Amino acid sequence: MLSSTPRRSGMFLSIATAAASAAAVAFFALAAPSAASAPVSKVAPVKAKSVKAAVPVTLSSAKAQTAPPPAASSAAAPPLKPGDFFDWNGAIDLRDRDTDKEPTGSYIAAARLTGNWTRIDPKSGTTWGGARLQFYLETDGPRDTATNHLRLSDAYVYYDFTLPGVSARVRAGQFALPFGLTAIYDPLQPIQPLYEKALGLRTDLGLMLEGQYGPYLYFASVTTGAGPNRVDPDGDRVITVRLERTVLTKKLGTFIVGGSLLSGRGPMTSFNTRLPASGTTGIGQFVDKTRFAGDGQYFLGPITLRGEVIFGGDGPDAVWGYFAEGNYAVTPRLTVVAMRRLWNFPEEPQAASTVGVGLNYNFGRGFTVRSLYEFQRDVPLPAGTPPDVVKRIILQTRLSF
Repeated sequence: MLSSTPRRSGMFLSIATAAASAAAVAFFALAAPSAASAPVSKVAPVKAKSVKAAVPVTLSSAKAQTAPPPAASSAAAPPLKPGDFFDWNGAIDLRDRDTDKEPTGSYIAAARLTGNWTRIDPKSGTTWGGARLQFYLETDGPRDTATNHLRLSDAYVYYDFTLPGVSARVRAGQFALPFGLTAIYDPLQPIQPLYEKALGLRTDLGLMLEGQYGPYLYFASVTTGAGPNRVDPDGDRVITVRLERTVLTKKLGTFIVGGSLLSGRGPMTSFNTRLPASGTTGIGQFVDKTRFAGDGQYFLGPITLRGEVIFGGDGPDAVWGYFAEGNYAVTPRLTVVAMRRLWNFPEEPQAASTVGVGLNYNFGRGFTVRSLYEFQRDVPLPAGTPPDVVKRIILQTRLSF
């Protein structure tokens, strides 16, 4: 029988703080109805100055982590050159880890290769459809150091179409779930939001409809809940929906506000749940999940803030948590970053929390160095057991090409 012991008062303080932040963001979003909005992942085609310009824009774009969305242009984009466009890119993630309770040393955390195909309609000059295929050579989890698994991550085809006032895209295959900040963060980043413990999933197999209606971006997916590269074990489905809006203001900066809902049967999570960059899940037990999420992003000059609050249940048992990250660009190349992440599991007082601070330096030409100090504190069962504390220093050297 799971314990029903009330959470300590810090829980209510955290919820109140998160709710106040979400309310403030929502207030600004509603208070500026005349501001132009510019979604991050607009489905409409972009200018085709190069082959890369025809590649589909997705939520997981690495640019979404370092800069606000561009302002909307009133001028219509010229028709794209008809034909097939092919593009590929890659990244190598080298790390050095120093910790008191885990393997230490230098290792290749992951190497990624992504290929894109885009088809341009010769009649309309707009994107007709395409496909993406993405491979990772990676360790079997973020705490290992042996790079010995070649795995498929994003693998989907898509078709674009429009209706009066609505643009839409249908995806079929493996893709990042449109829930909270999950698809916003590049999985090669040392800092990640809550999906690992909150969902036990990042990438899943299924169908997704996404697009734009007025100032809003919408997403709706039906997936297996088993993760990528796995056969669905029970035939149940996971339904995920998301609505997002971007608001530009003249003096207060750029706000991106989103709300998500997920329901279905997914993996059970614990302290030991580890998702590598590909999102591949381990074989384990499944549970009926319900998740609600509110998330926000804020851009003003050198300041970038991101956060999400997730709550719901594993069966009849309540779960909740939050994530917050702040970035300050000291110079165009040097950024200071701080983060806080907390997830409360169904059985109290089980909780996993991490606090981190670091520095990022962008040398240009796809070469970035990140340093991060993490203080991880896991509270196990039974109640009264001393928490497990891990202090970790990570130095990442990343080359994108």
